[in-house]
Amino acid sequence: MMKLDNVGDIVASRELMLDGEQMVQILIGKPERLPDHDDWYCSHQIVGIGSGEVKRIWGVDSVQALVLSLQMVGAQLYCSAEYAAGRLSWECGAVKGDLGLPVPENIRDVLPKATPRDGHDNG
Repeated sequence: MMKLDNVGDIVASRELMLDGEQMVQILIGKPERLPDHDDWYCSHQIVGIGSGEVKRIWGVDSVQALVLSLQMVGAQLYCSAEYAAGRLSWECGAVKGDLGLPVPENIRDVLPKATPRDGHDNG
């Protein structure tokens, strides 16, 4: 299997902050059909924490490859030591700790819990 050195054509990106000052960049590549195969892959890269290695996820079509790639990025970030230490943030998160990324269903417990702003549970 060939090693990728970049994600190719970027179709989506996001900037997170590490310790409120250092940028962590997420790059999602355009889904591509596997050579000589009906399946697809989607490349992604996280720059600023971790190895920075380009990774790819396979799916039966371009949509599944893209969704699985986004979930893998979410899993990597929400399960990272930096996130666990409260060092990663996204300025547009709905609640503290929200990075705005999906994760696979089996690890949804890593997502931040919404808390009422006034401290009272109204429902």
